[in-house]
Amino acid sequence: MRYAGRFCRHGRPAAGVWTAETVGCPACGARTGPWTVTCDWSRLSLGCPCGVVTDGHGLAFSEVWLLLPDL
Repeated sequence: MRYAGRFCRHGRPAAGVWTAETVGCPACGARTGPWTVTCDWSRLSLGCPCGVVTDGHGLAFSEVWLLLPDL
């Protein structure tokens, strides 16, 4: 599936404190895609237009699948 937009990794370092960090491509630094999202139900991979595919993004499944349109 393709997605043109940002993915944010959320954290909660303390009670009542939330953080959000925009995930970027580890090779070119792109942050808005369009990403190619692949999931085999054990690993979630993001593909960048520069050709790099990574699963080292640290995103939870819910942080990705809630943003994607229904098939």
